[in-house]
Amino acid sequence: MNRYIYYRVPVEKTALLLQRVGLMFGEIEARTAVTCELSRRAQADHGFHTWMEIYHGIPDGFGEMLSACEAQASLASLIEGTRHVDDFLPVSELR
Repeated sequence: MNRYIYYRVPVEKTALLLQRVGLMFGEIEARTAVTCELSRRAQADHGFHTWMEIYHGIPDGFGEMLSACEAQASLASLIEGTRHVDDFLPVSELR
């Protein structure tokens, strides 16, 4: 299963977000076999970028560890609004 999380961050906080997410990804990848990826919409919208964290191959119980890593990285202080979380199964796993 893969987890997709998207949210909005003010453009001026981009460097801080990249630093914090990079540290968080390092921690997650050191503790699990999960592959982490960060993407951003190409254009800003009214001073905000929309960011997408992607976690490939999440294990059972991943959410609790991710929440702890997010809190440690203080991501909530950078995000405007809600973090939207969706889990998807690759088609190959549906059989």
